[in-house]
Amino acid sequence: MAKVLIIEDDDVLSSALLSWFEAQGHRCENSTSGADGLQLLLCSGFDLALVDWQLPELSGPELCKQYRQRGGKTPILMMTQKSEVSEKEEGLDSGADDYLPKPFDMRELGARVRALLRRSTALFDSSLNVGKISLNYGRCEVTIDGKRIQLVPREFDVLEFLLRHAGTYISSDKLIAHVWDSDVAVTTEALRVCILRLRKKIEEAEKPQVVESTKGLGYRISAAYLSDDRVKD
Repeated sequence: MAKVLIIEDDDVLSSALLSWFEAQGHRCENSTSGADGLQLLLCSGFDLALVDWQLPELSGPELCKQYRQRGGKTPILMMTQKSEVSEKEEGLDSGADDYLPKPFDMRELGARVRALLRRSTALFDSSLNVGKISLNYGRCEVTIDGKRIQLVPREFDVLEFLLRHAGTYISSDKLIAHVWDSDVAVTTEALRVCILRLRKKIEEAEKPQVVESTKGLGYRISAAYLSDDRVKD
């Protein structure tokens, strides 16, 4: 499950892309201007961005250039009707990771998206397994040692993101950026309450704590849980 930003001013294409990504089980946001899209990309935690070349206020190549200059690491797929080699060179040199000429077949888009996401994480795997915890993306289902646990979507998303980075501390701000939409105001207290509900559902008294927090560092899947022989596969 990826969090995807679509920066495209063509309403028809933008709507089609949103529908396609959501049908694949991913969470999407969209922007119709280069300037607004850049701010979203800088301020929120996206796994992938699709960027049109010709955008109001800020072109796709300039958006990519400014984003990379500010340290942005999110993979970017440039979409454009331009097809000359020199234009492709300009798009890739600006900071885009791949280039897709319009019009394109959605199957080709899917293949390029999967390739970009595979470079960092296995986001298109149908399941994720860490210790005795198993997440099934297609059914939005969690099982622990074979027992199904009922989570609300927000709890599922928090757990999924922590499991993808098992053992690594994730700051509150980064968790909020990845799990909530950019236009939703979320406090660290709201995240804390969500984590408490999640812990209550997935942790058992006789086993190591699954989710731990450390002041100044954030949240992570605990080292004790990952190293305990009782929860290893």
